[in-house]
Amino acid sequence: MSFKLKFHLLFVICLLGFSSLSFELIILRQLINFVGSNALITSIIMTVILLFLSVGYYIGSVISVAKHPIRQYIQKLIIFTVFAYILACPFYLMQTYFYFLYFIGIRQTLILVLLFSLAFLSLPSASLGFVTSVIGRYIHHFNADYTGRFMAIDTIGSVLGSLGTTLVLMPFLGVAHTILFLILANILAFFLIVKTANIPFYITPILMALILTVLFNNEKLMTGSQFLIKDDAVSRLEILPVDEQDGRYVSKLMKINGSLSSKVSENEAFNFEYINFINQTFIKNLPQDYPHQILVLGAGGFTIGPDDTFHQYTFLDIEKDLQKISEQHFLDAPLTPNKKFIARDAYLFLLNDQNAYDLIIIDVYSAVQSIPLNFTTTNFFKLVKAHLKPDGIMVANIITSPSFKNAFSKRIDNTLREALGNTLQRTIIQPYSPYSDELKNVEYIYYNIPEDRAVYTLDKNTSFYDQNSI
Repeated sequence: MSFKLKFHLLFVICLLGFSSLSFELIILRQLINFVGSNALITSIIMTVILLFLSVGYYIGSVISVAKHPIRQYIQKLIIFTVFAYILACPFYLMQTYFYFLYFIGIRQTLILVLLFSLAFLSLPSASLGFVTSVIGRYIHHFNADYTGRFMAIDTIGSVLGSLGTTLVLMPFLGVAHTILFLILANILAFFLIVKTANIPFYITPILMALILTVLFNNEKLMTGSQFLIKDDAVSRLEILPVDEQDGRYVSKLMKINGSLSSKVSENEAFNFEYINFINQTFIKNLPQDYPHQILVLGAGGFTIGPDDTFHQYTFLDIEKDLQKISEQHFLDAPLTPNKKFIARDAYLFLLNDQNAYDLIIIDVYSAVQSIPLNFTTTNFFKLVKAHLKPDGIMVANIITSPSFKNAFSKRIDNTLREALGNTLQRTIIQPYSPYSDELKNVEYIYYNIPEDRAVYTLDKNTSFYDQNSI
């Protein structure tokens, strides 16, 4: 085996290692828009990819090299993998897939992810495993000492795929261009394998692959609109005009990772009901004797206290560009001096922050599929309680069943009461049917005041005096 051929084959292995990890991370990032992100979802994706990689490794290890045109198999499988990536990765194709499953009644998150994985991740993973295994056999046939180096190159490619995709490509180029980079990496691997004489036969599918990659990942071409503001490793953020009146839109809707995040409107009635409830009940009724300290976990579009220039606000969110994007594209005005934004994880912020607040508003439960797991624990709510001043108030907006029709609604209620105690109020501000399993905005309101666990009995009842003592 010549040095040039050996170098080409090892470089192909590096590219395939890069491809495998990059593909996995792109899929995990895109799935956040539809099913959120947690350990179970990641586990399903990794399990299917590794399982079918193993299937490919095995087939590649037992197939007869002498009886089959292995080089042609490799060329065709790389092209097949390219098209499989084109179908699996784009946001708009994934959106169509999930909308279809919702339409036919499949809505359980883990089943959705499993079906998606089997349909779109299994075959490209098996193809990669086969190609990697066959190339490894070929190199080993000429030099048995290259086994370790072969595995090292494959691992280096995976490391580059992991770090390059999350730290460089998606943050600086965006998800769409990262998908294009993935496709180009596989096309480069193809050209390193294919014989020069066979290239003309593959020009058409390669050009088609590039065209489809650009088409499926271009918002303007796919939707006829251009509302996407950013799409990187952290968030996909869209701002859409909504609520048409007299031939023009009077509202703006912000979507983050596929979930409705914030809304601003010229007509207050079009705003989110729970935001109006918080602003009218808690913000407008704050005493004006001194500037109260307000902490908002989950800044969204900064729609809490939009007209308040007196009290002091601290907004938290993990999206570092949220203030700049909101000011330029959503609010059309800078935040007032009494409002500051901190780009940090809310849980870590509470662990390190030494301040106490008069009002804490929790708005991190933007959708059912994307509830951050660490924000559903007794530890988190005890942290929140520890940051409330005496007589302080916590308001948490949680999308769940008002009538306790699912396990989450019961257990999050148990969790809040376990962490916060008896002075906890549960309010549903939207009309709902107590006989259905529909989900609504449920407001949990906690008052940080001394508890009184006394009860009234037939033997001892001071209710008349207690109510009149206020």
